[in-house]
Amino acid sequence: MALVKLCSRGHRNPPGAIMCGRCLEDLSRVEPVEETKILDNVEVALDDIDLSPGLEPPLTPPTIMAEEEPVIVYPDESLNFQASDGQTFAARPGEIVGRAATGSDILQNFPTVSRLHFRLGKRDLVWLVKNLSDNGTFINGQEVGLGEEKPLTPGDEISLSSKCRLMVVA
Repeated sequence: MALVKLCSRGHRNPPGAIMCGRCLEDLSRVEPVEETKILDNVEVALDDIDLSPGLEPPLTPPTIMAEEEPVIVYPDESLNFQASDGQTFAARPGEIVGRAATGSDILQNFPTVSRLHFRLGKRDLVWLVKNLSDNGTFINGQEVGLGEEKPLTPGDEISLSSKCRLMVVA
């Protein structure tokens, strides 16, 4: 039985992979699993949710979690960004945003934005930004250290350079 590593989007990778070959997600902490244990196209039904054919799971609005400062969680599978020039794009958990990644059609016009600037993540319904760039990433004016993760809320402004700002659109 063959071993594979799966990224959060379900892409199969060799057991020794440290990065997903399709979406560039970090796999360094993902344990390989037997390929025979992977079930394709299977929906897992949670208690009290009927996922019979033709029915969609109920949509839940964003929820504010009690912490030092409010963090808003999103049940959605992608997050929308609006660039300072008004153009928008969407990114999914695990995707990298930059001039050579998600949003490249918009961000390629900003030479100070890194090719791989930040990774978008999601943990327990909370969206996170992980800075991958030495050029700097700022959320609402506060710097996100290299390799550091910070949560996102609607209306947050992510500065990738002095001229490139992304607004988190709910």
